Amino acid sequence: MRDVISLKITNTADSKLIYHTFTYLKERLPVSNLSPLEEALMQLIENVLEHAYERNYEIDITVNYYIYSCQLKIDVEDRGAPFDFSRYLSEPIDHSADHNKGFYRIYDLVDRFYFTSLPNAGKRFTLIQMFDKCFDIKTNQVISEELLDKTEVMQHLSVRAFANGDGDSIAKLIYKNYDYTYYKHLFYEPQEVLKANEKGDVHSVVALYRNEIVGHFALVRNPYSNIAEIAVATVDPRYKGMGIMNKMFDFLIFEAQRLGYDAIYGEAIMLHPYSQKANITHGMTECAIVLGQVPSETEIEHRIQNPQRSGVLVAYLLFNKQRCQHAHSKIYGKQIQKVYDDISIEICDMKPPHCVRDAITHRINDQLGLGYIRIEAVIEERELMDILADLQKEHCDMLYADINLHRIQNIDKVISILNTHGFFYSGVLFAYYEGEDYLRLQRKNSKSVDEEQLVYYSKNAQEMNAFIREDEERINAL
Repeated sequence: MRDVISLKITNTADSKLIYHTFTYLKERLPVSNLSPLEEALMQLIENVLEHAYERNYEIDITVNYYIYSCQLKIDVEDRGAPFDFSRYLSEPIDHSADHNKGFYRIYDLVDRFYFTSLPNAGKRFTLIQMFDKCFDIKTNQVISEELLDKTEVMQHLSVRAFANGDGDSIAKLIYKNYDYTYYKHLFYEPQEVLKANEKGDVHSVVALYRNEIVGHFALVRNPYSNIAEIAVATVDPRYKGMGIMNKMFDFLIFEAQRLGYDAIYGEAIMLHPYSQKANITHGMTECAIVLGQVPSETEIEHRIQNPQRSGVLVAYLLFNKQRCQHAHSKIYGKQIQKVYDDISIEICDMKPPHCVRDAITHRINDQLGLGYIRIEAVIEERELMDILADLQKEHCDMLYADINLHRIQNIDKVISILNTHGFFYSGVLFAYYEGEDYLRLQRKNSKSVDEEQLVYYSKNAQEMNAFIREDEERINAL
């Protein structure tokens, strides 16, 4: 839930209204000192007025104040001259220095500061200030909750599989954590959660404290192979940090093996490190970074949000590590082999079973604005261009190309064609289609895809990110 105050400024005289709004905000919001945020906003507006517009009568600035339970977010959008913000993203911010003016000063004043290019609509600067205490937006009352005893909670905690009637509590948990921004929309509908569990498309696990559902985790069956995604991991904010997620995770692994899955994989949203840490703790191996998969609207606990599309870090736990020989690539061979070594793959003397598949196919996720290409054999460039033309009409923000690692002997021919059309490295997906492994490449179709603000918990993820950035630069230079 949020409140929004919007101001549109077309005259320098009216810019004072932007600052006057703080008189109201100071009275309403549970924060002891808004002066640093106010100064940051003044610095930002002065910068925009000075550098974005040559003539006062051309001014077109919109300021949106988004009031959440635990933070105030201010978006300043203008349709003025373009601006290169890249050096302010790449240079380290030295908080020990005394920055009197400009963007570095703004970094020192607020909790978070972002820049977003708006295609054909100018640019947006975002300021975020956390509150001293969270409050209820409807009543304007500070939320004060009794502290829970971790030991007592864990003594009375139980974990079990989904039961009829759990759907309502699960939907409320999703809402508490994400409001209505979670991109797996099914879990907002209790009856749909029930149907999915009854059908076997989803296997939910819940954590109960004194018969109240306080946590949820699920196996979501992959429709193309005998593997499942671990997903929809939520814990009531009052009970976080107690180890509830770990208990559900252990139970989920047991359930996956009991149900006969070949592997499980997780797509950790890269807005925070917690899911990544949990995946590693439970023996999963990181193998791919998929950019742009998470919509910018996704918001965690009313306070963590990225103004651009965020990414996911994919990690696997294989229950069967035997594989037939994979293709050798001069372009990405070292990266592929590293992932196979990290996960301790056992190469066996066998060939994939005979089957007849189309060389190249594609599908679209309309809700998320994503396009997927699947490649099973060597293709001609015109075949790829025909599919890219179709996907372009659908306005997909990201495109992903999955290349079979077992059935294409001259895999570099396929990779080279994709590289030529802007696809760069993402990672390896195990048993992703019909029990076989795939190399994933990715291509941006939108400027609103973030790479700067993503969180990398492990050294392995940091190294993978470094390679992806280098490969993207290589592709852009072609």
